Amino acid sequence: MSGSEISAPASTFLSGLGKTLGYNVEADGERLAIAFEPWSLEHEDPFEVPCLRLQFRQEGDRIILERFLITDDSEERLVDLDAARDALQAWMDFMKD
Repeated sequence: MSGSEISAPASTFLSGLGKTLGYNVEADGERLAIAFEPWSLEHEDPFEVPCLRLQFRQEGDRIILERFLITDDSEERLVDLDAARDALQAWMDFMKD
């Protein structure tokens, strides 16, 4: 794991995520995919809200963010992890506390 990777301890991150509403998790032991689905939000028209999809890999007791995709009105945009590194790391740190 390099110092530039966006990561957090898996158990505390997932515990913090468990306190959040509106997401779906798929895990296979090596990869973890989290989607914040618009249909699960209390919103007048939930499909006006973009879907956020994050993909992680698990290394030992840590999860490392590999990909962040935003789907909005059938348009997909990939977030540049290097450009958003500090904000994404702050979010992962917040989730694990």
